[in-house]
Amino acid sequence: MSTLILGASLAACAITLAAPVYAAGAALKHPAPSDSYKSQWYTAPNGCSYSRAQAPGYPPSWHLILNPHHIGQPPAKKSCPPVLGG
Repeated sequence: MSTLILGASLAACAITLAAPVYAAGAALKHPAPSDSYKSQWYTAPNGCSYSRAQAPGYPPSWHLILNPHHIGQPPAKKSCPPVLGG
């Protein structure tokens, strides 16, 4: 029984290690477009595509599009930050 528990623990560790980790300030490494950029979609120089969201009175934030086929871009990579700006 201990082998089964150990195996399950190792599997959980492998899953945890495989998950992407985003450090605080990760969005700063990949800056959002300037405030003058008004389009709904933005493709960063690293190939990651984002959709603009903005609540009244707040700056825009850019959220990763996992499957941006509708704008002619390839699927997001694991290295893409989930949010830019905001």
